[in-house]
Amino acid sequence: MTLELPGGEFRTAGGVLRHIEVRYEECGAPMREDNVVFFCHALTGDAHVAGIRPGEEKPSGWWENMVGPGKAIDTNRWHIVCANVLGGCSGTTGPSSVNPETGKPYGSSFPKHTFKDAVDVYRLFLGQLWREKGLSGSMKLAALIGGSYGGMQVVDWIVRCPDEMDKALLIATSAALNTQALAYDVVGRASITDDPEWKGGDYYGAGDGHGPKLGLAQARQLAHITYLSRELLQEKFARRLQPNFVEAPPEERKRREDAFKTDFQIESYLDHQGAKFLKRFDANSYLHITRSLDMYDAAEEWGSLDQAMARVKAKCLVVSYGGDVLFSAEESMAIVNSLLKSGKEVSYCHLESGRGHDSFLTDIRDLSRIVGGFLVPRKPRVMNWQKRLYRKATAMVECGKRVIDIGCGDGTLLNVMKETRNAVGDGVEIDIDRYVEAMSDGNNVFWCDADEGLAMIPDRYYDVALLSDTLQEVKNPRGLLREALRIADTAIVSFPNFAEYRIRFCLGFKGRLPVSKALPFEWYDTPNIHCVTFDDFKRLCDAEGYEIREVKAESRHWFGKLLLSVGLKNLGAAKIIVKIGKK
Repeated sequence: MTLELPGGEFRTAGGVLRHIEVRYEECGAPMREDNVVFFCHALTGDAHVAGIRPGEEKPSGWWENMVGPGKAIDTNRWHIVCANVLGGCSGTTGPSSVNPETGKPYGSSFPKHTFKDAVDVYRLFLGQLWREKGLSGSMKLAALIGGSYGGMQVVDWIVRCPDEMDKALLIATSAALNTQALAYDVVGRASITDDPEWKGGDYYGAGDGHGPKLGLAQARQLAHITYLSRELLQEKFARRLQPNFVEAPPEERKRREDAFKTDFQIESYLDHQGAKFLKRFDANSYLHITRSLDMYDAAEEWGSLDQAMARVKAKCLVVSYGGDVLFSAEESMAIVNSLLKSGKEVSYCHLESGRGHDSFLTDIRDLSRIVGGFLVPRKPRVMNWQKRLYRKATAMVECGKRVIDIGCGDGTLLNVMKETRNAVGDGVEIDIDRYVEAMSDGNNVFWCDADEGLAMIPDRYYDVALLSDTLQEVKNPRGLLREALRIADTAIVSFPNFAEYRIRFCLGFKGRLPVSKALPFEWYDTPNIHCVTFDDFKRLCDAEGYEIREVKAESRHWFGKLLLSVGLKNLGAAKIIVKIGKK
């Protein structure tokens, strides 16, 4: 598509372009005003998200397992659009494109550009596509999705143009590159510009026209190391040797030794990655794109990350990966924290694939479940028996309060709170299967190990923190209570009372822990790692300076109810529900 440029030109940070071509692909359901999903591709990616290109025999998209009929991003529902980025080399105007004013490739004359420029080209393109399809109103996306480099473009887009999308997915990304990631790019670009074949960027007419092949291959090799975790590299290669190196003729072995080469498989793998990259990418494009990535900093542009995220209107999902040396979980949580400070709707999930940064492209089983639940939540079904189960806890919450359920499981208690108390609620969960269930009901959920604290959640963000059968399962219940009363004004805590008369009887006369409806576990597979009693809990509250504002004790047995009727809660209660707050 040839863009219709306002005033006949497009001004970038480094100059002017009077002609811009955008190469894009689209697939899926017919395009409507409410079903467009736009993808910002990764650093050296392209517009081919999914499907079969002309001349191919099988699908070859970079997110083939995520996008398609019946998949997480269902092409029966969504209209998928992805365009190649400005400055790239896959069809959208870049340094290797022919400048219509000179008839030669731009080369060194291609103007430097910023993230803002690249995103604005996307926006111009989508607006034009919107009009050409005959859609009404201003362009607005159902969802904007990006991972890595593309995820940072999503950050820029949702901050600068907050009215242009309903939902946003930020995957394995950040609001600015950290110093280590910057260092990798600095060295990568130097490998290219120090290659004599770069010729200042004007190499298209020299030799085979591919310019600094050695430098570009080295830049790719360095970058590729950062895409894989240390654990994955060790698993794939360790210190194993490459057979064709070891078994090479003497002349070839001497040549390699003189060049200080080794026989390790990892060296062969990196050589292969560099050579493969040369077939599809341009050195000048690599320079322009990585520099624009390095220079972007949402916090610097808007004064702080908090001020930047305060502009966002989209409902967001932020995902990080374990072993990612480029974009850490802490950087993702910083985005979440800033969004929460302004009361934005956001969910966060951390996936421990063990494969590193490229996991969002290669290891997507859990990611696809999360994305599917986020894009198309189901209407939760709250059963009457669930309302009865939680009626005492829900009665402690005033209508319309903002609650967080720490250890929310599949989101049942949150759903009950929303239906019966008109609460606004979020959840915290570490089990990925339960996380997916809670999110699929439309809840905002934070993947978090409660024992490690809830640092991403601002102080006093909620009215009520719910800890339903969570306290006895965590390693540090004292720390969890402190965190609960840091992020909320009050906490409602429920737990099985291990001082109940039947437990005492079973231990005293049978010499073993009981197994019952209330405690349906054998000692060797129980999640309960603390045997808390009501009296123990009261002593902890006294020590921490918490006041007990309300207590409800439960027993299903007549004798237990009798004990409760005479005030013997620690002896008669099978379950305790307590409302606490700071004095």
